[in-house]
Amino acid sequence: MTKIVVLGSNGFIGKHLTRTLAEDPNNNIVAFDGFKEYRQGQAEPFSDLQNVDIYLGDFLNTDDLDGALHSADYVFHLISTTTPASSDKDPLIDIDTNIKGSVELFNICLKNKVKKIIFPSSGGTVYGDSPTGFNKEDDLAIPYSPYGIGKLAIEYYLGYFKRTHGLDYIVYRLSNPYGPGQNIYGKQGVIPIFLNKILNNEELTIYGNGEMVRDYIYIDDAVNMISRTFRADTQHNTYNIGSGKGESVNQIVEILKQTTGQVINTTHVKTPLSYVEKSVLNTERFINEFGIGPETTLEAGIKETWNYIKSNYTS
Repeated sequence: MTKIVVLGSNGFIGKHLTRTLAEDPNNNIVAFDGFKEYRQGQAEPFSDLQNVDIYLGDFLNTDDLDGALHSADYVFHLISTTTPASSDKDPLIDIDTNIKGSVELFNICLKNKVKKIIFPSSGGTVYGDSPTGFNKEDDLAIPYSPYGIGKLAIEYYLGYFKRTHGLDYIVYRLSNPYGPGQNIYGKQGVIPIFLNKILNNEELTIYGNGEMVRDYIYIDDAVNMISRTFRADTQHNTYNIGSGKGESVNQIVEILKQTTGQVINTTHVKTPLSYVEKSVLNTERFINEFGIGPETTLEAGIKETWNYIKSNYTS
């Protein structure tokens, strides 16, 4: 059995990734998270999966991490204590929690002789405003936001641990994943947030003139690309994962209108200074090396997300 620890398995990506990894009966998954709902009496997460064990733990508690990582082969680091919006309000949080906690984690990985650590980074924030807005892995990364700065710092620490201690790693710079199960009440993930507002006949808040461009990837595609490649002896340590296409917020709203068939009202507010205008990921490195790419169109992915939200949030 291969022991795989998924840190942050109760999050949006973590839940999907845990279930995908569990499809291989030779994997023993340790699902690490705080699992607030479970501790409050809700059903045990992943109880339908025989090869998944939950581990109630605190990322900032080194004893918890050490216990979960005992004899681990692979570790997925999906935990973040911040969002782009919250890190803007208090940049020290990223330093005190995400960066410091990640360095502690890497030391614990060394102690437990982990084969490889996998870190899904933020392709949407680490590059900043590049000249083309079509970002390749070798492009100079100049993040504008504390969130992006923190993600890039963690990437650099992974490089340091590999050079000095031989800790193998792979970084997946994800674009904007979306799909069923994403937090519809949060401040990250424009597609599910907008769909929830449409469901409740609420106004959509759009930054600037709505021409801000992002790269969106359906969650099943992103998890499939990760789960099928993380064990590989790769040519590089860093890969972009996205659709390779850019859509403006205005274009997203048009697709939402077509999908829901509802009238949509919008209001516009000033764009935060830390937000980039255009971010699209060049995914040629990943596709050329692994022969795998996204399969779900934006329209199809949004339709699946809309159906999920209607089924689970309609009273």
